[in-house]
Formats: sequence, C-alpha cells, structure tokens
Amino acid sequence: MKIGIITFTDGRERVAKATKENCLGFQKKIADWLTKQKHQVVGSKTVVWNWETARKASEQVAGAGVDVCIFNFCVWSYPDLTAQVAIRMSCPILFVGNINPGFPGWVAFFASAGTMKELGVPFGRVLGDVSEKPVQEEINRWLREHNPDVRARGEQVAYELHGMRYGEFDGPSMGMYTGHVDQSQWMEQFGVHVYHRGQLHLWEMAKRIKKERVEAGLKWLERYCKDIKYNGTTLTPGVDGTLARQVRMYLAMKDFCKEEGIDFCGLTGQLDMTEWSDLCIADVQEALLNDTADWEESDKKPIICATECDSNGALTMQILHMLTGTPALFADLRHYHADLKIYDLVNSGQHAPWFAKRSKDFRRNWKEVTLYPSESFYFRGGGASVHFYAAPAKEVTYARITRDRGRFVMHMFTGSWVEYSFAKSEKLGAMTNYTWPHVWAKFDISMQTLAQHFSSNHIHAVIGNHIGELQAVCEALDIDAVVLR
Repeated sequence: MKIGIITFTDGRERVAKATKENCLGFQKKIADWLTKQKHQVVGSKTVVWNWETARKASEQVAGAGVDVCIFNFCVWSYPDLTAQVAIRMSCPILFVGNINPGFPGWVAFFASAGTMKELGVPFGRVLGDVSEKPVQEEINRWLREHNPDVRARGEQVAYELHGMRYGEFDGPSMGMYTGHVDQSQWMEQFGVHVYHRGQLHLWEMAKRIKKERVEAGLKWLERYCKDIKYNGTTLTPGVDGTLARQVRMYLAMKDFCKEEGIDFCGLTGQLDMTEWSDLCIADVQEALLNDTADWEESDKKPIICATECDSNGALTMQILHMLTGTPALFADLRHYHADLKIYDLVNSGQHAPWFAKRSKDFRRNWKEVTLYPSESFYFRGGGASVHFYAAPAKEVTYARITRDRGRFVMHMFTGSWVEYSFAKSEKLGAMTNYTWPHVWAKFDISMQTLAQHFSSNHIHAVIGNHIGELQAVCEALDIDAVVLR
C-alpha cells in the first residue's frame, strides 16, 4: 500500500521550531517500520503548525495519491489544524498516538479525535509505541481493513444497492421497533424503494398456484430432505396437506418477487399466518427463498428474506449477500452456553439449508435437513419447521443495522462456528427449540461487550472476515459503523 504520514505540532511558531526534530523523529520511526512491511511511504516534509503548513502537508501527501494517511501525534497540537488537513484528504485516516511522556501528544490525539467526531469524518485510532508488537498488530489490522481493494468492494455494494426494490410483505411483527423503517429515509439515503404488499395478497396468489408445481415441490422435498416427520395433524402430506400450503406460498413469493422486480424482502409470518389453522407457518418458504436451490432451479440465486418482516435485518442480510454472493444468516441471539463459551443462534426457518454443509451441491446440504411438525406452543398454523446443524467455520463476520434516534448504525464483529458430535448437538438443541436450525457460534468479543452495545434480538452473518468491506459500505451510505473488538 502507499501510505502517507502527516505530523502535527504546536501552533506557536517558536514551539513548533523547538519540537520539529522530535516530531520528525517519531515520523521516521513509523515510516521505517512501514517500509519494512513492504509499504511505500510518503512522509510530509512539513510539520503542521499553522494554516499554511496544513495546506502544504495536505498537498504533498494527497498529491502523491496515497491509499491511506496516518496522522502522527507526539506533542501537543491544535485540533483545528487536524480538521484543516482532514477535510483536504480523500483517503482513510488513521490516528497514531506515540509514547512521548515529556510532551502532551496524547492530549492532542484525543482532542483531535473529538474534532473528527464533531465533523463526522471517519478515522481509526492506535495508541502506543510502534516498536511494540500489539501496536503493530493494531496498525496492520486497520491497514488490512482499509486496503483499497477491500474498500472498493464495499463501495461497489453501496453503489449497486441504489435502485433496488425491497418487498415489505406486511410489517414487523410482535412489536419490534428495530424492524420498522421509513420508506422515504431508505429512498433518500440508500436509493432503495420499499414496495409494500400484504400477506393476504400472497396467500391469494398461493391458492392459484398450479397443482403440478406444488406436486413437484413436494416430491423434491421428500427426495432430498433427510426426513419429513409427517404427524397426520399439523404436518400432513399430499397436494392438499399442510406442507403443500408452504410450497404454494413459497412459489407465490418467488413469482411475485420476479413479477415486481423485488431484490430482497421481509415476511411478517407471525402473528398473522401462524395463528390460523387453515394457513401455515413460513419456515419452509423463508429457508427456500434464502437458499441456493429449489425444484425449479438447481442453481438458484438467493432471494434474501427476513422473517417477522425485520426490514433492517433484511437490509443487513442483503449487504452481506452482495459482498459474498452467498446466503446470509438470520438468527435470534437465543442462548449462551457459559460452560462451552458458545452461543446458540437459532430461528424458525430462517437459516438457508446451504449453511448445513455450504456445498455447491444442494443435495449435500438438504441431506442434513429434517422437516418437523411446527410447534403448536407458538404456531397454530400448520406446516413444517426446518431443522439442521450448521457446518463449522473458522472465520465469520456478524453484523446488524439498527437506528439510534433516526440515524442508521451498523454493529459488526468477527467470530467462528464450531461443530459437535451429532449426539451432543442433539442434547444442546433440545435445550432451546429442537425443531429449528442451530448455529454453535463463538464471538471475538466478550458477552459483556455484546450486552452493552448490541441492540437487536436478530443477528446476521456470512463466512469470512468482511469488516473492512462493511466499513466502506457504511461510509458510502452514511451509516455509523461500530466495530466491536
């Protein structure tokens, strides 16, 4: 990477002259280390102490076409000088606060951080001696996340989001404020049109689906699922059975999205369709929409669908899907097994069966799926719940968009997924909702951090580390990015 360094000092000329060599010494220390890391370094020859040096330093570094710029603090400097340089830079900015106790460099670091927050300019922060490994690791992590190729992928997603259409099929269920959106705000900020249509319309479409398509769906599920636990009451076979209702509803949603140009969607499900015995639950529909195959398309593009019509969840999932091209997880933060230090991420039907094996061959994924009768405790509507255990993953990115007094915020962090023996998974699964799909998840943050900062019962994830891309998406869409460490 091509990295710029700009150093700041005191706004009094006599003090600036007296501290110049000290400042350039710290700048050289950072530059030498970055050079050893095979980076190309462009260090400003001008130490910033007034408006003219702010302009000169900005021109020297920005004019060189750097990918990122380090703001170097080692003595006291005036925060307004930081602002004057920052507004001239078009690349990501990292603050580095050096260890130099004889001068108030950290005071300048924090004062300038406050200035950047006031201006709404994104920036990173690292405090400490660049010769120490933990500091180096923090700088390297920030550089990886702000690599121009990584940022370009995130910015491209933000660009492609404009012009998309979101299908809002009724609205958020069970009083979840975090699922509500203002369609005008979405259009103005993201360029996404919210197209509203009720579940009643979809159900009327479902009743008109041709019998042959329904029969094909039932045969496909019966062939490729591990098992279907028909019970003769809530889960019944045949073209007039309860599973067939779900197949019909799925086909209606798929058709409607195609007809209306819907790119991603949210479905209320509860409490409407799930509370009436002649309707059905939405688990199979949601799993199929989010998955990579069905009986009409063996290589299907997922149609991101969020249950409970959680629109902010759907938006999070769509962004994650666009970054990776894979399904995106929708789950509840259901339970923490303190003895195992794992979370049980579970939700009724929302996990695409792709997560069972993450195979390009849908047969391998669906071979892990068992369809169970829906739980009458929660759902009076008939139909099947989708059950499986997700495959392990070494690195996972978790994310969630919410609003804080009207401003969009995305919380994000990394983690992994683990795998247990089938017997142990069965035991753990029975502790929550056995008939639903489960992810055994680890988080790279403490439970205390999660408890203090995360503000949604729903969480979303994709495989791999995409923190850098997500930060770029957020900056492009004017979403506040909050990376939890």
